[in-house]
Amino acid sequence: MNKEKLIDVILAELKVICEENGIDSGDVDGDTMLFGGSALIDSLALVGLIIKVEEYVFENTGQEIQVIDEEAIITDNTTPFQNAVTLAELVLEKLNAG
Repeated sequence: MNKEKLIDVILAELKVICEENGIDSGDVDGDTMLFGGSALIDSLALVGLIIKVEEYVFENTGQEIQVIDEEAIITDNTTPFQNAVTLAELVLEKLNAG
């Protein structure tokens, strides 16, 4: 699984979530904030997005990963849930560790 494909999947799911919640997704890209004060979606929608990503990974690799765990915490005001790129990097890191 490559990073670009994973980012595409994350963005596609993000757009679906936006449409379901009446949020304009016209400018959604890899830098769109997923978590924090200026995030496009709320924390509940972020959890839903992460679940969809975990399901996608399992369906395409047969490998189960848990994206949210003690390693995926916010440190020094940074988070792996900042945007689609950082989320994809976290998922790939977990895939490679498994």
